[in-house]
This record gives sequence, structure tokens and C-alpha cells, in this order.
Amino acid sequence: MMKKFMNWLENSLTPAVQRFTNRPWVSGFSAGIVKCLPFILTGCLIFFYNVVQPYFPSVLPDLSDVTTYTFNLLALLVAFMMVYQLMGSLRHRGYQVVGGLTGICAYILTMKGTITDGVYSVTWNRFGPTGIVVSIVIGVYVSFVFHMVAKLNLFKNNKTLPEFVQEWIKNIIPIFLTILILKIVIIDFDVDLYPLVLKIFEPVQAIAQTYPGYLLVIFIPVFFYSLGISGWTWSGPRNAIFIPAQAANIAAVAAGGVATNLTTSEVCNGIALCVLGGMGCTLAFNIWLLTSKSKRLKTLGRVCIGPSIFNINEPVLYGAPMVFNPVLMVPMYLCTFVNSTIVWIVMRVGFLAIPTIELAMVATIPAPISTVMFTGDMRGILWWAVVMVLDLAIYYPFFKVFERQTLAAEAGQAAVPQTASVK
Repeated sequence: MMKKFMNWLENSLTPAVQRFTNRPWVSGFSAGIVKCLPFILTGCLIFFYNVVQPYFPSVLPDLSDVTTYTFNLLALLVAFMMVYQLMGSLRHRGYQVVGGLTGICAYILTMKGTITDGVYSVTWNRFGPTGIVVSIVIGVYVSFVFHMVAKLNLFKNNKTLPEFVQEWIKNIIPIFLTILILKIVIIDFDVDLYPLVLKIFEPVQAIAQTYPGYLLVIFIPVFFYSLGISGWTWSGPRNAIFIPAQAANIAAVAAGGVATNLTTSEVCNGIALCVLGGMGCTLAFNIWLLTSKSKRLKTLGRVCIGPSIFNINEPVLYGAPMVFNPVLMVPMYLCTFVNSTIVWIVMRVGFLAIPTIELAMVATIPAPISTVMFTGDMRGILWWAVVMVLDLAIYYPFFKVFERQTLAAEAGQAAVPQTASVK
């Protein structure tokens, strides 16, 4: 039964998922957000700097404006990059730059600012992470218009017009259509798409912030990671949930309220408890490798322990291997469920603070340093110790089975007689 299930995973499910994630619209969508990672990390870098800066105000300048003009422009950046990446994925590379710039124009129109005496006024937060869902929708809309125009293949085999004139016309048409349609909807019909789009996505966000939704958002990448499909594949839809949710937490605290959203990158990744050692909580397995009687496994453990401490587990995942290994896939799932459930409970009952800083996609700081840093709560050390002990206990029996299999394979290889070739 298990053999049939593993064959189905390897030969049916995994290829099907890979085909789906390689589709142009899917891969371009995910890449559109991932490509903005440098701007996100730049904002995170300033947060770390601001931890130290108040202690040396006369020496270290205030660099908060760096965050203001990088991370806090995230929605505008995504509007460009979403179109740029989708045009590349759809093989319309000639439209990438023009399409991306049209995405910026379209998003600024969507922000529905006002022009008074030559001054354009708009709510600042519409530029930043709270507008990322709207910018994604606009990016997909602009990409669709450009894609449909590109499919018309205008001026095919036309030799009468100069090539540069053809390029102008082929760009003018999708730009004109994109902005005209939005102009009619937003200006002529006075529709504010911003709250409308957010309203449509409210059910998705609401489901994601429930316990089942929280587990699902964490577990899906782990499951497919165990099949060799990178967790980055799911970064697009996950960050569309994570970033606005954390922005809402920060806004609530700033208004004198409390943070309530747990399905955020800061909780699911940043504090490093749900992904202790990387997706699948593999640090415990790596620690057991260091004690192995197998020379190969012990060497693997020594090589991989450094990356594992920083929550980078590709070396051990593919080196053991854990991918497509039914013995080791099970504890990956169990530890993810146990750790994530503990985090949910202790944060809901107030035994560990919910992060109220924005450090999206930072997941390589070792726990418990990251746990305390993200939550601002020293109790994070206690809960790190709890989940670490539980992970070690969960992985141990599976590790011993895997170790016995490895030792048996090594013994079998050693028993093969070495015969000399005879000419």
C-alpha cells in the first residue's frame, strides 16, 4: 500500500504539480513578488539597524527613510514587476519594460488620488504593503491586456511600415486600452477599486487567519518540499496573505489595539519555530545525524549542521535524502503540525507575543535569537526549547529506522567481493 502511494506521489502528483507551477501565468505570478525581495530585505535591514541606532544617536544617523522609499513602496514595485515577469513568462519579452511601466501608471490611477492646484494627493499606505493585493490584481489585468494584443500579431509580414513605427503602434494600443478601461471605471463611474478588491479578498484572508487556514498555509509548502518542489513556488500566494496581514497587525498596535493575525511570514517563518531548521523542522534530524553509527550519515550531519542552524535545509533534505523518503517524510509532517499548533496556542492565549514588526521573508536567523527578536518576548526561548525537545523525540524513532537501513546498505556494499578483471 505504501509503495503504491509513493509511486503515485512520484509519478503522478509531483509531475502534475510541476507542470502546473511551470505554467506561464503561475510562474510569472510567483516571480513577480519574489523579484521584489531585495526591496523587502532592504527594509528589514533598516529594522536591525534601528535596534542599535537609538543607543548611538550622535554617531549613527536615522535611516528610516530608506525603508520609506523601499519596502513602503512595495505595492508600486509589485505593479511593475508582476507585469514584467508575466510578459517574460508569456514570451512577450518585447513588452516587458513597457508593460511594467504601464502597470505603474495603472496602479497610480487605481489609487484614486486627487489633483488640487497641481498637487496630487493620495493616502500613503496605498503605496505600501497594504496595497499589495490590489497591485497584484492590476498587474494581472495589465498583463492580460498586453497578452491579448500580442496574440493579434499585428503587422505580421508587413513590409510597408518601418519597424520602429510598428513597435510604437504595438505598444500604444495596449497602453491606450489598459488606461482607457481603468479611466472609464475609476474616473467616469467613480469606482474606488482599492476597497472593492480588498473586500473581495477578505474571505481568503479571513480563512487564512483561522487555525485550519494557518496550518494549511504552513503545511502545503512542506508537503511539496518533501516531494522536491521548492517552497519558493508558493511564495506568491503566501505573501499575498502574509504582507497585508502583518501590515494590519502593525496598524492595529499603532492605533492602540492588539495584533491578532498569526498567518504572517513573521510567525510562520520568522520566529523559526514552525520551520525549526527549515521547512519540515529538520534541525532535530540533523542533530541525530551527528550521533549516527553510520560514517556517511555522521559526515552528512557535520556538513549540514551549519546551514540547518540558519534554517537552510536543502543540503540535508537532498543529501540524506529526505525527499521521497517515506521514513523521513512522516516526521517532517508531524513536527510541522506539532510546532505550528504549539505556536498557535501559546500566541492565542498570550504566552508568547505576536510579532508587531514587519520583517517579511526573513527566515534565516537562528532560533531562539529570531524568536525573541521578532516577538520582543524572552519567553520565546522557553518555547524554542519545548519544540526542540519535541522535534528530537518525534524524529528519533524514524532516524533509527533510517540509520539501520543505511548501515545495512553500507554493510551490503562492503560485502560485495572485489574481483580483478582478467584480460
